[in-house]
Amino acid sequence: MMIAALLALVLCFAAAAEVEETVAPVESGEAAAKPAKGYVLVSTATRMGWLPLPEEGEISYPLRQVLPDGTEAVNVIHLTPDGVYMEDSTCEGHDCVQQGEVTLENRDERILSNMIICLPNQVFLQLFTPEELLAMTQADQ
Repeated sequence: MMIAALLALVLCFAAAAEVEETVAPVESGEAAAKPAKGYVLVSTATRMGWLPLPEEGEISYPLRQVLPDGTEAVNVIHLTPDGVYMEDSTCEGHDCVQQGEVTLENRDERILSNMIICLPNQVFLQLFTPEELLAMTQADQ
């Protein structure tokens, strides 16, 4: 049950956000074999979805969106086996890039906890454990 719920949430991101395809999508057999160590909730002004942390290696996801004022915003989300950070952004101050990496180990010590926030581009990243994700899905039912 847990693996099926996690798989459904992770696979919804491909349809829920305008993410350039930089890697092949997770196959159901892969996800069913072993859940990810952590999951990143990616939220924008109009969409949200989940990205699993990779088991090995690192992955960058360019997230492109058109803001309400008509300008294009791009945030590059970088996933590692241990966490997530904002690799680059079209926002002016790059505060989101300077927030550093959120990991499963350091999120309790960070000022923003499990979050990375890009206010100008309206992008919010939150890192969750599989257990937290399961609890959220069960609370919705």
